[in-house]
Amino acid sequence: MHEIPTNCQTLLTLMLSIRSSWFRILSLALMSVLGWCAVVNAQAEKNESSIDLAESKSNDANENEESVQNQESSRTDDQPEVAPDQITPSGHGIRLAKPVKYKWRVGVKIVTGKKACRDVLVTIPVPNEWPEQQVTIAEETIPSSIPDLTYRDLDSGVKQLVAKIRTIPPKTIIEMDVTFAVTVNEILPPTDTAVFSIPEKVSRDIKQYLTVSPGITYRNSKLRKQVKDIIKDRQTDWAKVEAIYDWIRNNIDHRDGEPEDSLKAFRAKAGCSEDLVGLFVAMCRANKVPARMVWVEGHQLAEFYLVDQDETGHWFPCNPAGLRDFGSNSDPRIILQKGDNIKVPEKEQRQKYVAEFVTGSGASKPAVGFIRDLLPD
Repeated sequence: MHEIPTNCQTLLTLMLSIRSSWFRILSLALMSVLGWCAVVNAQAEKNESSIDLAESKSNDANENEESVQNQESSRTDDQPEVAPDQITPSGHGIRLAKPVKYKWRVGVKIVTGKKACRDVLVTIPVPNEWPEQQVTIAEETIPSSIPDLTYRDLDSGVKQLVAKIRTIPPKTIIEMDVTFAVTVNEILPPTDTAVFSIPEKVSRDIKQYLTVSPGITYRNSKLRKQVKDIIKDRQTDWAKVEAIYDWIRNNIDHRDGEPEDSLKAFRAKAGCSEDLVGLFVAMCRANKVPARMVWVEGHQLAEFYLVDQDETGHWFPCNPAGLRDFGSNSDPRIILQKGDNIKVPEKEQRQKYVAEFVTGSGASKPAVGFIRDLLPD
């Protein structure tokens, strides 16, 4: 029942007190009209209230949507900067994030003595392209006395700068250098490690990482037995490799000194960084897991190779002798080379690491100094 305003009620009471019949009829009609107006007015107030409520809900929804967007934006900002084009659709393999830029200068200075030098060959290892590393030449300082300068690729993707000089006169100084702009990405671990397994068959280029290398061997019965004991209770192949990694970190003392070999480090339960990395590589190979050394500026890492359910192979990094990084690399440095069993044309023996060298002929031996500088970017 809708109420008629009080002032209208007073007027109607006065009209109804008049005894005239036609005036009473008019009063009743006026009451009906006023009652209908009260109903319309109440409905209008109800509709207006409903609209206000709808607008309020709409505003609340917009504020909630903006809040969610802000939260998502905040979460995105807090996450590492991942390069989407480096992530496979299924999320397998390494994931790249947080690129770090460097400038790396390499070169040589040759000073001849009283006699000339002939047929001089200079070789210098230089950074190469890898999935996590991009390399460009930033600057070259090459004198006209070095007309023949090239780059060549060796095993495992090792790259060398090669300079040939026919004759260097007596008491002459020759200097050359090349500066590289290098971007190295941090590596995040895979999202699902259970999909990876030890490959049953490998291609020829991967098979080299299952054999012995200079200073890296698994042909020892005690070492092979130790590997079996380490992995026997592990449920996945990823867990088996990680168990080898943790065993080395927990049982082999990391100490300074000159590198020896993986077997000596295993027997002595101690070794330098290069020995610990070599032992990890040897133990992986003993379990038929392809593995290799990775030489970075001022340090050594390792990589191991597993395949996913599609038989696609992936290399994963780890750091046996430093920060605990397994399947990841939180300390990206310039990658100088990968591999540990490399054939160099001028060397009779295969090389664990390809260093710079100079060869030539002449009556006096020149003084040679190599340049290796990490420059501010």
